[in-house]
Amino acid sequence: MRSPLGSAKAEGVLQLIQLSKQFGSKVLFENVSAQIAARSRIALVGPNGAGKSPMIKMLLGHEGCDSGDVTRASHLSIGHLAQELPKFEARTILEEVMRLDGRRERLQNAKKDLEDDFAESHEAASDSEKLERYGRILEELESLDEWTLESRARQVLSGMGFSEADFSRGLSEFSGGWLMRVALARVLLAAPDLLILDEPTNHLDLESLLWLENFLQRWRGAFLLVSHDRGFLNRMVTEVWELDARRLTVYRGDIDSYATQKAERMAVLTAQYEGQQARIAEIEDFVRRFGAKATKARQAQSRLKELDRMERIEMPEDRSQVRFRFPPAPHGGREVVTIQNAGLAFGEKKLYRNINWVLQRGSRVVIAGVNGAGKTSLLRLLSGAYQPTEGVLRHGHEIKVGYYAQIQAESLDLSRTVLQELEAVAPDMPISRVRALAGAFLFTGDAVDKKCAVLSGGEKARVALAKLLLSPANFLVLDEPTNHLDMESKQVLLEALQDFDGTLVLVSHDREFVAPLVDTVLEIIPKAGGSEIIPQIGSWDDYLERKQKELSEREARLSSLPGASGGASSKSTPLQQAPQTAAPKGPSNNQKKAWEKEREKSEADIAKLEGRQAELSGLLSDPTVYADKTRAMALMHEQRELEEKLLKLMDRWEELCGLLG
Repeated sequence: MRSPLGSAKAEGVLQLIQLSKQFGSKVLFENVSAQIAARSRIALVGPNGAGKSPMIKMLLGHEGCDSGDVTRASHLSIGHLAQELPKFEARTILEEVMRLDGRRERLQNAKKDLEDDFAESHEAASDSEKLERYGRILEELESLDEWTLESRARQVLSGMGFSEADFSRGLSEFSGGWLMRVALARVLLAAPDLLILDEPTNHLDLESLLWLENFLQRWRGAFLLVSHDRGFLNRMVTEVWELDARRLTVYRGDIDSYATQKAERMAVLTAQYEGQQARIAEIEDFVRRFGAKATKARQAQSRLKELDRMERIEMPEDRSQVRFRFPPAPHGGREVVTIQNAGLAFGEKKLYRNINWVLQRGSRVVIAGVNGAGKTSLLRLLSGAYQPTEGVLRHGHEIKVGYYAQIQAESLDLSRTVLQELEAVAPDMPISRVRALAGAFLFTGDAVDKKCAVLSGGEKARVALAKLLLSPANFLVLDEPTNHLDMESKQVLLEALQDFDGTLVLVSHDREFVAPLVDTVLEIIPKAGGSEIIPQIGSWDDYLERKQKELSEREARLSSLPGASGGASSKSTPLQQAPQTAAPKGPSNNQKKAWEKEREKSEADIAKLEGRQAELSGLLSDPTVYADKTRAMALMHEQRELEEKLLKLMDRWEELCGLLG
């Protein structure tokens, strides 16, 4: 087995050269070649089991190939976000993100060890090898933009939806979804040459997703994305790698362009396949008829050799989409849910207050709001899974709720197979139709005979969705129904919901899935005494446009502030700055002017010190400086003093920004 690592040619930062891989008897792909350039924006797509995960492992150097090679440019840095939650140690969120990939921590420790040596021993201070090593460490720290790292870490975490108060909280206090955001923030902050992100949007709310898109659109390195969010990929990528039928096909353009090109390619391939099959049948018929005749034996042998030389065209597996409809919605009351002065509290924590709303029959509603605002709790209220702790919530006459949530996915009969679980919901449906529905939700072949007990969380969620598609209901309540679906399964569900003739309320961060389904946006506005729920005026597209405008305005205000970007971070976007200190109530105009004047002076002082800091880093990175040991020690001493001054100035500047708002 060849090593997956190597030295890339100049035209690409990473190249696949005639790469082949198989597991047991199954060939995943063979003789595939492609390259990632310095500014590539790539989507990696393909059916389950095509080999996307092994290919990513090879790109990272974590797995070898059977033949071929993966070559990488020297000093290429790769940042990887996996779908699995990484192991975290006992740190705060801010500390964990600032660790980057661990390199910064190693450099800081090496720097401190050398500085301790210099302080304790005159002999060490005159050791040219140690001084040169110290210079190289400073150069590497400079490449990480060490001096603005904390400021940038706060900005990335804010973009991921964390509040200022969260930064000092321990990682153990957060759920898996929030920890995945920490992992993503850590990868983005490291600003590698190549980002490989596997389903990066799964745990993001709308605000964080918009922030991530803005970030990636201004990313100066390369990235490769695996995602089932078609709209996200359309906005992000300019190239699509499709793994299917043991081949890697590269398409130029976004996902929509890929779909068009693939349809055209498949039409050509189908015509070629049919022509070849006709020729094969013709040869086989000739051999069968004349192979035994002496006068035709030579011709028959010649045609058999033609068959042997023929490169057989293989058609990809037929995954033609199956359409499904929900059962007809039973007739119910005109007012599906009526809420009067309702509230919800958990102990001392008041989640909602003073909700007044009537959900009319036939409405299509999306609930929006930041993570932690209580979207899932509101869905549970509407479904009847929760009861308000104050006020009134009642369902209308003959309302039958179909509720999709993780709790439903976990309530499957674990002793049944997937097929049995679906048959139990629709005993009168032909078995072929039930199998087709299972296939639409990625349970094909023997997978339908798997026991529910051995299914992963995502597989259980898909079974629960398929069951919902078979269950008669006139009020559907769906919590992130697309999280575990591929593009084809998502389309099946979307078309079924478009045809559904009942009432629908859902929470989803998948904008393209939501857009054709809803006519009302209900936004949760978090407040200290309990969140408010406000119907928004305008369409879903209007709401998205307003949110994007708010984000752009916020980033425009912050992009010119000190510490917003620099050094290695110039590969990425100017980042959102988290608010630091809440402004006191009612400061006088004189006080505001004094703060403004102090902030202006702080900015000037910071700029001056950063300029000198850049000069010192340049000097200390020059090996010739260490010929004069006294001068080198003086420069290192000045650099340490500058670092302390800058930290104090930045702390005060951030405090002033918070006071001035």
